[in-house]
Amino acid sequence: MRATIKKRQTVRRLEIVAIVAVVAVAVVVGVYLAMNTQSANDAYIGKPVSPKVYSLLYQASQSPYGASGSAYLRDVQNYSGPLFAVNGKPILVFAGGQGCNHCALQRWSLIMALMRFGNFTNLEYMTASVTEGDYATFTFISSSYQSNYLVFQPYEVLNRTGNPFEMLPTNYTVAFQHYESALPYLNFADKYVISGALLPDPGILGTKDWTQIISSIQAGDSLGNQIEQAANVITAVICETTGNQPVSVCSQASITALTGA
Repeated sequence: MRATIKKRQTVRRLEIVAIVAVVAVAVVVGVYLAMNTQSANDAYIGKPVSPKVYSLLYQASQSPYGASGSAYLRDVQNYSGPLFAVNGKPILVFAGGQGCNHCALQRWSLIMALMRFGNFTNLEYMTASVTEGDYATFTFISSSYQSNYLVFQPYEVLNRTGNPFEMLPTNYTVAFQHYESALPYLNFADKYVISGALLPDPGILGTKDWTQIISSIQAGDSLGNQIEQAANVITAVICETTGNQPVSVCSQASITALTGA
């Protein structure tokens, strides 16, 4: 009788061990697949943004600008450094990581805002790292920006795998050296700083591709509305550094509501 009970206990323990082993293997496999499964968007990484996508995004960035986005003003911090400018133009510095999911989302609003003041060339597609959501975004690594009103200096300080990539110049002020723990980071002529993300949830990008995200902006749905409002905040801060130029941008009702605040 005792032998039978002991045998049953042994079998039960072996069953429990087997179940635990199966669960552990499933978890490991799940994590591996999550870290190594690529989306269809990843095929575009590093490729130039198509003229069609650029044109659609440019059109979406233009007026009407929609709601002001005043709720996000709380993230704009004053900084009293000496005016950071080149030939009289204020400098906007961006520090981000190519694989960073909050950077992925903020680039959409940043690019929209900058399109109101000038034009990009050689923007490339990028996605956040697989472990950070694999969201559709852009990279500034090969881009250039032309504007009559400001100078844009982007630095992708981490690549898509999280390794150091581009370094900020060593002669930048102390304010620029605080970016490491607050990506994405924006410094507006050393007068204003946005440390971290304006929009709290990069998951709103979901599995959408670039055209679908632009369609959301054009439609003004929840995703598009949030991107647009963050773009308005960035636009308003730029206007504060350009002396509210150009008037065609800085006099828009959505922007004056923010600069007035």
